[in-house]
Amino acid sequence: MSTIAAAMLLLVTGSGPAGSALAPALVRPLDAADPVGAVLATGERTDDARRLAALFASTPAMFPLRGLPGAVRIAFAQPYALPEVAAATTAPAVDPADRPFRAVARFAARAFGVDCPPAEERSRLEVSDPQRAIFALDFLLNESNLAVREALAGAIAGTGATDDREKVARAAVDGAERTTSRGAQIPEALGIAMRAAAAMDRAALVRAALHFDTALDVKGDWKSFEGEPLPEELAGAVDGPVLTAQQVPELGWVVVGGVGDNRYDMSRIAAVFDPAGNDRYDWGAGSVGSRLVVDVAGDDRHEASGEAPLCGPGGAACGVCVIDDFTGNDRYAGSRVALGAAVLGVGMLVDRAGDDRYEGSAWCSGAAFGGIGALVDLAGSDLHSADGFSQGCGGPAGAALLLDAGGNDRYRADGAMPSAYDTPTVSSSFSQGCGFGYRVGAPGGVGALVDLAGDDRYEAGEFAQGCGYFLSLGILRDEGGRDLYYGNRYAQGTAAHQAFGALLEGAGDDIYWSMTAAGQGAAWDMAGAVLVDRAGDDRYRADGLSQGAAAQQAFGALVDLAGDDDYRAGGASQGAADGNQYHWDATRCTSLGVLRDVGGRGRFSADRGGSGASALTGDAATERGLSQWGVFLAR
Repeated sequence: MSTIAAAMLLLVTGSGPAGSALAPALVRPLDAADPVGAVLATGERTDDARRLAALFASTPAMFPLRGLPGAVRIAFAQPYALPEVAAATTAPAVDPADRPFRAVARFAARAFGVDCPPAEERSRLEVSDPQRAIFALDFLLNESNLAVREALAGAIAGTGATDDREKVARAAVDGAERTTSRGAQIPEALGIAMRAAAAMDRAALVRAALHFDTALDVKGDWKSFEGEPLPEELAGAVDGPVLTAQQVPELGWVVVGGVGDNRYDMSRIAAVFDPAGNDRYDWGAGSVGSRLVVDVAGDDRHEASGEAPLCGPGGAACGVCVIDDFTGNDRYAGSRVALGAAVLGVGMLVDRAGDDRYEGSAWCSGAAFGGIGALVDLAGSDLHSADGFSQGCGGPAGAALLLDAGGNDRYRADGAMPSAYDTPTVSSSFSQGCGFGYRVGAPGGVGALVDLAGDDRYEAGEFAQGCGYFLSLGILRDEGGRDLYYGNRYAQGTAAHQAFGALLEGAGDDIYWSMTAAGQGAAWDMAGAVLVDRAGDDRYRADGLSQGAAAQQAFGALVDLAGDDDYRAGGASQGAADGNQYHWDATRCTSLGVLRDVGGRGRFSADRGGSGASALTGDAATERGLSQWGVFLAR
């Protein structure tokens, strides 16, 4: 991570132990002037919180694995500033304006911890005739393709798998749910993919994404242009009118469609510019390579086909794949590595208007393993559906973003993947703002779901909704609206096994419902997690180890800053800590759970005294750090 990038992120977040002069941290356990710090100081437990912070700071050295993202390193350095670190990491996505590709590049740069080239001014390309369209496609795809090749060159060569990139790419996303435990067996090809992902040039990946921050000025009467015969080499690859088709060095066939309805076989075409019509894009079985689609108007369908496809619409494998759709009510359907996803590359899908449907299985809708994956929807009420490892899932050495700028949206990631705990009728998700690493040897990445407006519904199973798993960071950030969150174990601002998770909710009367354990600002095993709700009358429902809870040398916090709220949970919850046996003998560290309710009236299932009360929870007489320590503040 560059010194400049790290310093700037620390500056804007105010992420010192007690914040900074510019931006005090929201939770400051080491500052006696802060309400949380004051409770610990009164109970003479500040040193326990300080030892826990020192343990977090030393954690990366305990797992000397290549590829740890810069944002995760900062979270380990300043765990109590996790809300600020999560906010700063996702800040580029909060104001995408009309420059979604710049937002993706800047998010990825902050996630990785690399410098993002300045791009305040951007070039404009006039696209007013077929030849200018060919030039625009060539300009956008060729240079970004070269950047991804640069990022991959040394990484792939170092593994000795230069002749079998497709096998390596497939191994990266095959059966991830079966390799989460420390004792799992890692196939040779997956091990190669892990090493390649860690060795990629991340700055080159950011440059590849940023290159698409070019304004296409589409103008002219496209009906006035005469069509051309389809070249024999593309027979069967295109149905409908074609204005021109040309073969471009380093890319392949580039096609400019007519204003009617077209069908394109994207397994045989490198790039398409389509000015109008309700079009269909068939993405075949997927392959290693680069693709680009710019569609100006119409209600379009993008679908994957073939048996066990490697990637689908907007999915990149060892290359770059981008879809930029200007308007229309569109449907995108893929299986895995699709809808703005990448494995060892850059995959981005930008939809600028319309009520759209996004349907996939695994590693889709903003997902990445060794690269950048992003789905950006700028308007409309949309449906996002997936099975797992999707909707803002940052896998090893990945920066993944699902950004939805408006509309009443539904996110569903509760499908076919079985429960990690063999719980009947429950599925695993690893989605909706999730960082995911392989505990056998690959740190995770940074995954974020950012929704800027609307009344939204989030449905998931285990490990979801601002969740980090093994040396990673997961963020769900919703800026407004009346939202519903439904999840199972490890949902809604949670983390496990040396990771960080954050759910940041801006405004609205919201409902949070998590089941089984470890939810709503809860962390386990040298991990940190927060749920921050800034406004509205909210309801929280959870089971044990929830609502500002932590165990096994962890930090968890739930902070609600306004409104009349209702909290219901069981077990060690609502500003509490549970067992600390895992690392007690080696560290003598306890955990810290915090629940802080500010403003309005609060109702709590735990007997802490209700609104206006403050308490230090825990028992100093327990052995091996059991049930230590928690802070409850209802004022």
